[in-house]
Amino acid sequence: MTMGAGKLRDRVRFDSRTPDQNGDPLGPFTPGFTVWANIEYLRGSEVALAQRLEKRQPVSVTVRDSTQARTINPAMRMVNTRTGEAFNVTSAVPAKDAGYRNVLAVSGGVVG
Repeated sequence: MTMGAGKLRDRVRFDSRTPDQNGDPLGPFTPGFTVWANIEYLRGSEVALAQRLEKRQPVSVTVRDSTQARTINPAMRMVNTRTGEAFNVTSAVPAKDAGYRNVLAVSGGVVG
């Protein structure tokens, strides 16, 4: 089954960090580019950190392949513009369907 443009019903924004005073990319996030996407929520989990449970929600996001989409990397943050939910990008690879890219991301915990 191929991905059609009509399935890209979500809007997501990819933000990158600004360099801090030392030139390291550890400053605050600055809004980047916004694209249409298809967000598919995968099976969530809970992780015990510091003796408390923390929700983790992985998502698989499909976006159209473009020059901007090829810059997506794990140092970026993805934000669902409709809900404001933020995700840590874990990987971005070409999709099975030509003309698209798959982005894996996780919400929950510290974003950034």
